[in-house]
This record gives sequence, C-alpha cells and structure tokens, in this order.
Amino acid sequence: MLPFLLTLSVLSSVTQNCLFNKVSKKELSTQNHIYYFNTYISLVCILLFGIMLLGGSLSLFTALLGILFGVLTALRNVYFMQSLKNGPLNITLLITTSSTIIPTLSGVFFGEEFSLVKLIAVIFLIGFIYISLEKDNQSKINKKWFLFAVLAFLSQGFVGVLQKVHQSSQYKEEASGFLFVAFILAYIYNRFNVKGNVKDLQFPKKLIFFASICGLCTFSMNYLNLKLSGMLPSQLFFPLVNGGAMVLSQIMSAVIFKEIPTKKQLVGLVGGICSLIVICVAK
Repeated sequence: MLPFLLTLSVLSSVTQNCLFNKVSKKELSTQNHIYYFNTYISLVCILLFGIMLLGGSLSLFTALLGILFGVLTALRNVYFMQSLKNGPLNITLLITTSSTIIPTLSGVFFGEEFSLVKLIAVIFLIGFIYISLEKDNQSKINKKWFLFAVLAFLSQGFVGVLQKVHQSSQYKEEASGFLFVAFILAYIYNRFNVKGNVKDLQFPKKLIFFASICGLCTFSMNYLNLKLSGMLPSQLFFPLVNGGAMVLSQIMSAVIFKEIPTKKQLVGLVGGICSLIVICVAK
C-alpha cells in the first residue's frame, strides 16, 4: 500500500510542476494573475477537504497549526511560480526539492536518529546546487529568480516540518480538518493580494481548467504527504517523495519544455540527485 501511495503523491507533484511551469511562463503575465490562479487551486482543495471533514472533528491545536500551514503553502506556491517565471524548471526544482533537508533534519526532534553519512550528503547537495546555478562561464542566472527560489525553498521546507508536527501529535487523525483550515487561509491570502477589479484581469477560462487540475494535484499531494509523514521516518519519506518528483520533473523539463541543461548544470543536477538518494537510503 505504501509504494502505491508514494507513487500517487509523486505523480501528483510532477503533474503540478509541469502545469505550473507552463502557465507561469506562457499564461500568467502579472503577479495578480499568479495570486488569482492560486485562489482557484485553494477553492478546489477547500471543497474536497470540506467534504472529507463532514462528521469529523477539529481541535484548536489542529486549527491553529492549519492556519500557519496554509500561509506557508500559499507563500510556497507564489514563490515557486515566480521563480519558474524568471528561470528554468530543472534548476528551480533542484533548489526547492533540496528543502527536504529542513524536515529531514527536523526528524531528530521527533526521536529519529540522524547519521554522519546523511549529514555529509546534505553538504554535498548544497555544493551541487551551487555548481548548477551557473548558466555558463560568462553569465549567471538572474538574482530575481534566485531570490524567489530561495524563498520557495524555505517555505516548502517548513511546510514539511509542520506536516511532521501534526502527524506526531495526538490530533493526527484530524488530517482533513487541518488541511481544510490551511486552504481557507491560503485562499484568503491569495485573494487579499489580488489588486484592483477582478473583471479587469482578463483571466482566460482555460486557466480555470489548469487551476482546477492543479487543485486536484494539490489536494492529493497534501493529504497523502501529511499521512505518509506520520507513517515513515523523516529521513526516508521526505527525500524519497521529493527526490522522486524531482527526477521525473527533470525528465519532463527536458522532453516537454526543451529546457536542456548545460554541462555544468548537468553535473550539478546529477550530483544533486545522487546526494538525495544517499540521504534517502543511508543509515
């Protein structure tokens, strides 16, 4: 059962990454469009988690943690889409996927062991990210892209920590309520940041369709990852699910979007993937 759930989570993540890349580069021309796109994603999640919550319970602890989780989730999506708008999918994914370092290290606070081999692999991962940041010998990827990628890295990393916190608590069965509250907050955050009259946005109907698909992916990823974070050790789950999604997304980046990495970037990407594998399997 676990392999199936992990596979479903990874496929949902890859689908969302590809759609985010497509709409960020070709369809979402302004910051307003990005926020408005994310309101539709949140609405889909609110509907689905609301249905799952019927007849369930919702404690104050879960509600408060869900509020924080919702804000971080909204920030992660906005920063991730902004970084895709300004830079390549492959390197952006390496950086954001490497945020797995944060929840992986947090496992020690939940009674999980952490080995020296994993720590060395984390250091190598950071080094390979640095190598992959150069486009060529003359130029580097723009600072705006790098800032958004780092912000996406931090927000995504702490999303993983909050998943672990909730699933390590006595309220772990309130997963639907936790995510229902989270996406209400994500919706409020995104809708609040849409400036001016919504009717003036010129938001094509096809983007509503794409946002709905992304919403289904977000629903699937968040529910499965929340439950799996409580079923598997942090040092196994986070590198496995994030690393698997990154590898498949890298392939899609090259095949579908023709974002072929340079030789130097390829060294960074392959080295980064190998580092994530070591983090995942080392004892």
